[in-house]
Amino acid sequence: MGKALPNQFSLLPLVAFEHYTAASPLPRPRIKSLSFGRTTMKRFLRSLVLALFCAIAAAQTAVVTRNVNLRPDGSTDNAPIETLKRGARLTLIDPDPSDGYYHVTAPDGHDGFVWGRNIRLQTGFAPTATPTETPAGSATPRATTGDIFSQLMAARKPAVGQPLVINGTDLCGAEGDSANPQTQALNENKNRTDLPGDSDYVEIKWDDLKDLPADRVADFQGAPVMVVGFLSHKVQVETGGESTNCHLHAPEQVDWHMYLTNAPAQGIADAVIVETTPRTRPAHKWTATTVGAFVDKPTQIRISGWLMFDTEHINVIGKQRATVWEVHPITKIEVQQNGQWVDLDQ
Repeated sequence: MGKALPNQFSLLPLVAFEHYTAASPLPRPRIKSLSFGRTTMKRFLRSLVLALFCAIAAAQTAVVTRNVNLRPDGSTDNAPIETLKRGARLTLIDPDPSDGYYHVTAPDGHDGFVWGRNIRLQTGFAPTATPTETPAGSATPRATTGDIFSQLMAARKPAVGQPLVINGTDLCGAEGDSANPQTQALNENKNRTDLPGDSDYVEIKWDDLKDLPADRVADFQGAPVMVVGFLSHKVQVETGGESTNCHLHAPEQVDWHMYLTNAPAQGIADAVIVETTPRTRPAHKWTATTVGAFVDKPTQIRISGWLMFDTEHINVIGKQRATVWEVHPITKIEVQQNGQWVDLDQ
């Protein structure tokens, strides 16, 4: 009977085995070995659960896309705890928003609520890209997969207008010469001079740019974009004087209005307006003649610059433009030659 026990034991549950071995002459080292196996398994399971928890926690993150207030509750009733800067990473306490606010933990450990439109939810921590040199005349825009609205919101950067200074003389302030606060704010956007990085541009189709909604200005204005089309009609060197340039008239003191269309040689009613400004042109080699050489030609043009909504021209949509969304100011002009984009500055 004693010899048969080991074979019978192989069919018993682990608990029965432990009970049996307590009264059996089996050596203790074997019992310790089995006990160690159970402990190891428990540790492994705990580690697995912890790893899964960490993976889930890492997925519940967000990044600030526009400076946002961290508030003590989901409202504007109380003073903010602090201001979180663009690029700050947040941990979501609750993945679902309430009245547009997300409950988060800030990088400094403070808990609070942030307005959802000023953050971008992430599904995990993306690896940091390794900087690489970009060949002259080329650019690598943001990937076009996903929702173009989300891309524009994530890329936008508030404008800081600059004065017009020529030959060391300050000719016009950042807000132009308008006394209207709304126009002054618009001029701030027109008079920015900062340059996006090549990888910052959002590649947007001409039709998508034309059809951007008018009720999303706060979400999209200030995004760096890249759009392909054709130059039509003419390069219009503004001579009538505008408030953004303090109503100056000299060629080096005014904007250039250009008409980007979805096909060659179209009317201005079918154009997206793109503009260079006297504050940005000194950094480029463009002339009205060199750019004008591509007007009404079957040569594709790629325009890069800052997305802007020009409220001053809403009444001429369908007459002098297809939309009041503009690329203004332009930061780069490229032409299609032999299957490649060539920067006019090169």
